[in-house]
Amino acid sequence: MKRVAYLINFEHTKWLGGYNLIKDLILIIKRYSNNKIMPVLIVKKNFKKKDLLDYKNIEIIKTNFFLNHSKLQKLFYKAQAILKGKCINYEKFFEDKNIDVLSHINVYSNNLILGKKSSVKTLSLIADFQHHYLPENFSLRQRILRNLNIYLSCFFSSKILLLSKDGKKDLKRISKKGFRNSSISRSIFIPPKKKMILKLSILKKKFNFNTNYFFLPNHYWKHKNHKVVLDSLDYLKKKNKLGNILILSTGSKDDQKGFEIFKKLFEFTKLNNLEKNYRYLGIVSNIELMSLMFHSVAVINPSEFEGRSSTVEQAKSLGKQVILSNIKIHKEQKPDKAKYFKVHDYKALSTIIESKWKSFDKNKDLKKIDKAYLKFEKNLFRYFLEYKSIINTLFK
Repeated sequence: MKRVAYLINFEHTKWLGGYNLIKDLILIIKRYSNNKIMPVLIVKKNFKKKDLLDYKNIEIIKTNFFLNHSKLQKLFYKAQAILKGKCINYEKFFEDKNIDVLSHINVYSNNLILGKKSSVKTLSLIADFQHHYLPENFSLRQRILRNLNIYLSCFFSSKILLLSKDGKKDLKRISKKGFRNSSISRSIFIPPKKKMILKLSILKKKFNFNTNYFFLPNHYWKHKNHKVVLDSLDYLKKKNKLGNILILSTGSKDDQKGFEIFKKLFEFTKLNNLEKNYRYLGIVSNIELMSLMFHSVAVINPSEFEGRSSTVEQAKSLGKQVILSNIKIHKEQKPDKAKYFKVHDYKALSTIIESKWKSFDKNKDLKKIDKAYLKFEKNLFRYFLEYKSIINTLFK
C-alpha cells in the first residue's frame, strides 16, 4: 500500500478547478484502489467543516505546518533541499505521517521542493503555461517566478504532471528534462447523483429567474473573456433578436490582478440595458453549480486560455451541450457536439446563442444526460488506471 498525500493550503474558492480536481481524484482512488493507494488529505486547521463533508472515510491531517513559515524560512528550506538533497523539516513531517508520495504539488503556489535524496516521491502539477501565451496578464516578477518554479520542479520532482497533450508540447519547448519525465493526468469530474440535483423550481426561487437560461460558470479573470458574451448579447439586442434570452453567471468577482474586470463588465451591462439578460449569481455551492448546469440550455466557456477547462469536464460529465471558444485545449477535451467560435468573434457567438435558444428541447436534453450518467463509470475507472500507472512508475 502506498500512502499518497494531497496538500490543500490555498484558498480553494479562488481555484475551484484545482480544488475539485484533487477532491474528485481522491474519491475515485477510494472507490477503485482496494487500499493499494491510500489517499491522505492535508489541510490547514481552520479548513471549514462543511468542506470536509465530501471526504467521508478519508484520512485528514489538519495542520498549519506549511503556513507558519516566513518567506525567509521557505527560502532556506528550498535551498537546503537543493544543496543538501533534502529538507530536514519537511522530511520529518512526511516521515512521521508515513507518506510515500506527495501528489499534485501546484508548481505556481505550493511548489514544495523536497530534494533528490528525499524518501518522499513528488508529483508536481503544472496546470498551464498562461504566462507564455498571455504575458500581459502577469507582472515581470510573476513571469520570472513562474519560469523559475517550472525549472526547479523539472529538476527536483520525481515526475511532472500535466493536464493535456497541449501542455506537454509547451513543456517540451521549455525543458527537455521535464518533458522526458512528465505524464498527462487529465482532470475528470464526478457528477452528483441525480437525486442530489436541485429542482429547477428551487433554483428559480432562490436566484429569482423564470425562464430558460445559458450557464457561464467562470471566475471574473481577464483571460476568461466574459466581454465577448456581453458583446454578443448587445449585438442581438441591436438586431432586435435578444428577447428574453438569459445568461446566468457564477464565480469570484476578485480577478486577483487588479484589472477590475467585474466592475467594467457590469458597467457595460448597465450602459447597454442588458441587466435582464445577463445575471451574476455570485459564488454558489458545488451542488448549486452542478444543478444550474444540469437545467441549462447550454454551458458557455469563452476563455482565451485554459490549462484544461474544468467547466468543460463538468459539462461532459452531465452530457450537456457546450458553446466554446476555439482554443486548442477545448478541442482536445472533445465534448460531444460542441459548438465553437473564434475567441473574440461575438457575431459568431450570437448566432450560436440565438440558434440554441430557439431549438432547445428539454426532453432530448434529459436523454443526453441519461446517456452521460451511464457512460461516466467507465470513464472514471479508465482515469483511475491512468493515475495508478503514474504512481507505480515512481517505484520502479
